Amino acid sequence: MKTIIYIYLSIVPFFSMGQYNNIKFKNNKYPELTIKQIDQYDFSTIVHFTYSNISSLKFNGSEDLNIYENGLRKKLLNSYNLPLDEKVHIFNETGEHINFALEFEKLDSIGQDFQIISSSNKYFQFESIKIDTNIKTNFVDVESFISETPSREYYVYYHEGYPVLKYAYKGIILAIKLTSIREYGEYFQPQIMIQNYNRKDILIDPLKINAQYQIKDKYFNALVIDYKKYLKLVNKTQSKERFFTGLMDGLAAVGAGYSYISANSNTYMTASGRSLNYGFFGNNLYANSGTSMVNGSSSTKVNGMAFDGSKIFLASQIARQNMDNLKAQQVEKLNSLGTGYIKLNTIFPQSDYVCYCNIPYSYNAESVLMKIEINGNEFFFEWNKQQLDNLNFQ
Repeated sequence: MKTIIYIYLSIVPFFSMGQYNNIKFKNNKYPELTIKQIDQYDFSTIVHFTYSNISSLKFNGSEDLNIYENGLRKKLLNSYNLPLDEKVHIFNETGEHINFALEFEKLDSIGQDFQIISSSNKYFQFESIKIDTNIKTNFVDVESFISETPSREYYVYYHEGYPVLKYAYKGIILAIKLTSIREYGEYFQPQIMIQNYNRKDILIDPLKINAQYQIKDKYFNALVIDYKKYLKLVNKTQSKERFFTGLMDGLAAVGAGYSYISANSNTYMTASGRSLNYGFFGNNLYANSGTSMVNGSSSTKVNGMAFDGSKIFLASQIARQNMDNLKAQQVEKLNSLGTGYIKLNTIFPQSDYVCYCNIPYSYNAESVLMKIEINGNEFFFEWNKQQLDNLNFQ
């Protein structure tokens, strides 16, 4: 029988904590990326950023982000609300911004100049960062800061040779794998999977799924066949669920890239953070006991202000412990609503729904576009000519 051990830790504060927002830095090429505040905890340094979208509709960070202090490297441990590497944040339009926080190994001296540099990401080239340590402010509530602008993560991975286009936004994971079938006609068949990590229900409505073909730079509406018409075309016994288990397994494996997902943000742990034998978030230290759940609690006074570290981002502490297994366990606990042709469905918290729909096949299409609206949030998908040409009728 599996035993879950709960560990409660009380931390005696070191006298090295501080919070600063009077910061000078050089990032002249990309002034749209700014440092808002730097918080120094006993066990880590957290840098709070805001990126304002000017032209590009995509933005992300990378695992090779490091702080350099006197030639010494301080590795990135966690990214709160900023997707890393292949994962990107998608803006809906220019003029938007995203708040995020990066947690690094602790700076040795907050009063010395340092750099934040990535070898692969052009935006993170802060050559000189200077902090006025004479002026202190309150700690940033990380959860409140990043929940103002939840990241809309977009990521493409592959399943059995086909690209799977995936979003993670406001506690919803939505993934589509486009295939083609030839059974009672020729159709594009989007295979759709939705996971609900919110604390409230979400609704999937087939009437809020739209599709288009692009043909010679013009766009034409494509018919998303509804369930009643589908039943007229094919007997129920002919529907095939052959792909669902594999698609679910693939998405569960991709989920291991998170340490936490909620309605407010997505959190990512780096390889450096994962390799630690103990975890910390800011001033909260908790041991690696090899169990799936750990509760950490610490309360201290900083500059006369009561500071309850456990309330800042307790979820990230729980998630970091045994992170490699946590997401898989969460996925296993999801209640499946079943599979089949898409219908109107309420997806309850901690539940998933896997379905498919059919769209008449077009040999002339240069791209296929889909829009799915869930709880007022719009998700856009597009497959280009090369991806369409690689489809094989099943």
